[in-house]
Amino acid sequence: MSSEQPTNSPPTSASELPRVGYVALAGRPNAGKSTLFNAFLGQRLSIVTSKPQTTRGRILGILTRPQSQIIFLDTPGLLDADYKLHRTMENQIDQAARQADIILLLVDASRPKDRDVLIKRFLKRAQVPVLATLNKIDLVKPAQITPLQQSLENEFGIEKPIPVSALRGDGLDDLLSQLEAYLPYGPKLYPDDMVAEQPERFFVAELIREAAFEHLEDELPYAINVHIEEFREQEGRKTYINAIIYVERESQKGIVIGKKGKNLHSIGRKARAGVEELLEAPVFLELWVKVRSDWRNTDRDLREFGYL
Repeated sequence: MSSEQPTNSPPTSASELPRVGYVALAGRPNAGKSTLFNAFLGQRLSIVTSKPQTTRGRILGILTRPQSQIIFLDTPGLLDADYKLHRTMENQIDQAARQADIILLLVDASRPKDRDVLIKRFLKRAQVPVLATLNKIDLVKPAQITPLQQSLENEFGIEKPIPVSALRGDGLDDLLSQLEAYLPYGPKLYPDDMVAEQPERFFVAELIREAAFEHLEDELPYAINVHIEEFREQEGRKTYINAIIYVERESQKGIVIGKKGKNLHSIGRKARAGVEELLEAPVFLELWVKVRSDWRNTDRDLREFGYL
């Protein structure tokens, strides 16, 4: 793990360049990476649920400030791989860490020692500076924060974690300023008004998956993948979206659909509201449920779904 301090000097040219670079968000599942990612960008790009392993791939978000352009990489949570899908998620984390100028490690203040072995293993692989933040300070007493910072500093060999609450927005300005200090000077990589590089189809599929995660119980959401079959904007009419929710077994298909289609209807209603907010336009959303047996362990399916 690299712990070097930012040392790059400002440019000497008359027209000073901004600080520009990549920040990879890393941490255990449910540490609040996606909530922080959305808070930084001021909009909901990364889906958030109460269930771990919601984020499955690297999501890029661009924050352009007067003196900087920070490209955030939201990544899946650190986990032990049980499926080929999990191994592709691990690869996404490592790829983001290699691409980044700095890694921002998130630790949940309410569960600071959760999966500490995974965090230590990740830190050993890190080849760029690591800055840490103690997230969810709204869940602990103020008097606990300093001891938690000191404990984590000793446990992981990282500088004193910066306390924040991504949910409430506490401490984010200070954290952004410290992140900026690690980034090199250079020309902006994206237009000022650009906040993401993924297409709308990607975010629509994610919103449908988010609705399914929230509505379904136990392990079933993890067996779900969403594929957009058709996305058609129609002048003067609702945008038409046809999406397939894939599951791994016939019994799961019945649960997703529910009695007389009740579950699928609820998922569709929730997802449609999110998609309409995203697109700022009325949407006709059509959902189907199909079976792809053991897709999380099948290279062909993982490749088709964009994980490989």
